[in-house]
Amino acid sequence: MRFDAADRTIGYAFLFPRHFEGAQPVYTLRYHAIAGAPMPAQGSVLAAVTEQIGLSTVFYDAAQPQQYSETHHMIGQLDFGHPGAAEVDQVRSLQQRIWNNPPDLLYPVDMHSDNFGLTTSLVARADGEAVAFLFGFLKFGGSALPPAWQGRLNSRLRLESQTMGVAPEQRGRRIAHTLKQLQARSALAQGIDIVNWTVDPLQYPNAALNFSSLRAVAYEFTPNLYELHNKLNQVSASRFSLTWLVGSERVQKTTDDPMRSGIVRVDAFPEIVRVNRGWRDVDLNIDAPMIAVEIPANWSGLQLADLAEAQAWRSATDQIFARYVGSEPGQYMITAAGIDGERCYLLGERVDEALLARIVY
Repeated sequence: MRFDAADRTIGYAFLFPRHFEGAQPVYTLRYHAIAGAPMPAQGSVLAAVTEQIGLSTVFYDAAQPQQYSETHHMIGQLDFGHPGAAEVDQVRSLQQRIWNNPPDLLYPVDMHSDNFGLTTSLVARADGEAVAFLFGFLKFGGSALPPAWQGRLNSRLRLESQTMGVAPEQRGRRIAHTLKQLQARSALAQGIDIVNWTVDPLQYPNAALNFSSLRAVAYEFTPNLYELHNKLNQVSASRFSLTWLVGSERVQKTTDDPMRSGIVRVDAFPEIVRVNRGWRDVDLNIDAPMIAVEIPANWSGLQLADLAEAQAWRSATDQIFARYVGSEPGQYMITAAGIDGERCYLLGERVDEALLARIVY
């Protein structure tokens, strides 16, 4: 919401879900003043928001000194917890280092404060330095769940897992997996059944984590979701929205089924039908219980090395996901990642009552 005075803009109010008071949602109002502009009274800002959009809000002044409750939990050789005041700048620096974003596209450090109240705010520390982070916001509701899931899950209150990053030299230590497991534990303690986040479907390392390790699923696909260009995103930003049912048995426990646990060896299961071979050979007329969609083995590297081929991959897979991915019977949910030699795949299972029950219970 924009605030004007004397024919000029003086600030903006940003609303973030905070909690429920009974059945009434309450939002955090983070006011951002334009440099050099006068600061309006808190009461007038809250009154304007109530009058214009009728929401209950708590004023949060980002310009004031903030408190940060630092916590520590050793897991192996790494220290996980909520960042302290001296670490929030390290989180911001990691964002810049990983994505090479300009300062205006980095998240402000005060969001990690006690008063702002992020639902997830975690760092991983190595030798006293923050080397990874994960943060997310509360969300009131979200996209419609499959009918078979409605009534079993608390869909009014969800967690939007916004951003996670791991320093390049620290990758391969299962830091991301541990951060997500801590997030799931915290979500369940807060009565949250559903965690959502968006991902680039062509990033295979992320797919291996999200689908085969964490056991999230994807049944929502949006081509060219937003304009985003940085060193990891050189072409249109098509995205999956992931759904992670953190209280389900499928997420909580491992399984002995090799097709549904860990990275699947696609060549070991001839019943899995391959939709494409690279970006040139695509079949949009498959009707099989399980499909495999090939994606690049190194999507970030391909975008830097051959932009034209990267664009061809994006175009081909956009068609595939738009055709096959969904939650209606006969469509496909992405449930796992697979390999065949050096080729990498996303695996989709045809939606039916049995699949929906196996995922939600």
